[in-house]
Amino acid sequence: MSSNKRAPWGALLIALACVAYAQTLRTGDFFQDDQAIIAENPVLRRGWRAAPELFRTGYWEAVHGDFAPVQEYRPLLMLSFLLQVMTTGFRPQPMHAVNLLLHILACLLLWEALRSRMEPAGAWLGALIYALLPIHTEAVSALTGRSEVLSTALMLGSWLCLEETARSSRLAAGLALFSGALLTKESSVVFPVFLALSDWTFHGATPLEPGRRRLQAWLWACVAATLALRWAVLPRVIHGGIPYFPGRLAASLTLPGFALRRYLWPSLAGTGLCSDLSRPLIPDAPLSSPWAWLSLAAVLAAFGSAAYFLIRRRVWAFWLLGPCLFLLPTSHLIFPLDTIGAERFLYAPTIGLAAGWGHLYAWLKGSRRMALALCALALPGWYLLATLQRNKAWSSRVSHYEAAVACNPKSAKSRSALGASLLAKGRLEEGTAHLFEAIRLDPRHSQAYYNLGKLSWERREAAAAERHLRKALELDPKAVDAWVLLALVLESQGRMEEGFDCLQRAVAIYPSHAYGHYNLGRHYLMRGRPGKAAAHFSRFLELASDDPDAPATAALIQRLRGGL
Repeated sequence: MSSNKRAPWGALLIALACVAYAQTLRTGDFFQDDQAIIAENPVLRRGWRAAPELFRTGYWEAVHGDFAPVQEYRPLLMLSFLLQVMTTGFRPQPMHAVNLLLHILACLLLWEALRSRMEPAGAWLGALIYALLPIHTEAVSALTGRSEVLSTALMLGSWLCLEETARSSRLAAGLALFSGALLTKESSVVFPVFLALSDWTFHGATPLEPGRRRLQAWLWACVAATLALRWAVLPRVIHGGIPYFPGRLAASLTLPGFALRRYLWPSLAGTGLCSDLSRPLIPDAPLSSPWAWLSLAAVLAAFGSAAYFLIRRRVWAFWLLGPCLFLLPTSHLIFPLDTIGAERFLYAPTIGLAAGWGHLYAWLKGSRRMALALCALALPGWYLLATLQRNKAWSSRVSHYEAAVACNPKSAKSRSALGASLLAKGRLEEGTAHLFEAIRLDPRHSQAYYNLGKLSWERREAAAAERHLRKALELDPKAVDAWVLLALVLESQGRMEEGFDCLQRAVAIYPSHAYGHYNLGRHYLMRGRPGKAAAHFSRFLELASDDPDAPATAALIQRLRGGL
């Protein structure tokens, strides 16, 4: 198909992808990881001079300091957010627009990759289905889901470049794109294996052949360089937080059933989607569970047969095994994680699903089974409707957590987040009820107590606020926001020294807490130490330059320094 003939089909693909995700362009809230990683990230507030710091700071360390429970390194992803903050500010709508553009780019690159591997109509249909899959809503609609979309687009570009490496410019471009993917999402580390399987399946080339051996050496050198960077920057090179599973056996029995119910079926059907897969929704499978053993046997049989036929260069085996490689880093088989999984993890693996639909359409068409072919063409329509419906859950903070509670009503985390969101909207009775339900579900959920303490403080109920905040800190001594709010509560009761101690603890735990510095500045001002006060106020301005109190604080700093 010539480029002139492809243009209308490309425009249609782009238009349908825009229709599917247009609703996200109106989202005005930051929530889930977007709130911490973007809205509250102090590094992003330091302007262009923060760009080098992004390469010296872990993904979560910038937000939680050295106490970050998960060790990840994604400087290119964070650089993309910094570029947006410096051009369009802390507005989520332009960031969602870039997420959509990157998703469209990934779909177009996939179309290009499929065109050389199947007949043209099937390749286009596969790319269209990939653009509309409802399972992709978390990756595209969540701003921090950009890690999945951007890394996948970079890997697809690298795949296209490195199929032919006779020209040094293609090799350089492919290696650069792969390096970018490594600096965006950790799962990109398996791309060299994916490429080797692709070489074998479609070209009969092995990694031991001279040209491909040299390429593989370059790819693994990029991996080694990225690991060296992680070693230099992160406290721990690989650390996924508190393990979800108590051991390998529990993981091996639970994950196959989880994959079939929560990954495979929602990917195929476009229903049963859920953004909160935490306990107790997915409990550990007991040794006595027939479903667990049957699921394990089914998964082993599927991948075992695919591996057998991949040796014989069967294309279907590659599309099953190759993309699923990108699930390995989050499968608990290599190292433990603090979450069983997430729908956004399927963004790269579902390349195989899209290719499968494309091959199925080509087979139906070639077999003159036009009725079945028409049914296959109806599939994108179903996926489009399902994606439009699913994106309603990502349209606002309240709608998101309502959907999360609906799919996982036993999740204390989602209950607490929904309660806080409702309180922020003035729906006090509903919000309070959800917070108490979160505590009933998990009496050790610190955030629910913090939110109750915040509500009590806003109601000028100092005693109740102190009680809730101290309970929150008993459960989580590193809850910085609780320390800062407790300081204000104690100050209102005239207990200035206790409040000052709370603020010092907060800033010691997290040195980049803007309001901790602001309130320490007030305390030092009251103590007659203008120099220390000015230093903390200056730090506040650096961390929260867009705060409504920033202009008055800047003027106060000038007066304080003028009096020194």
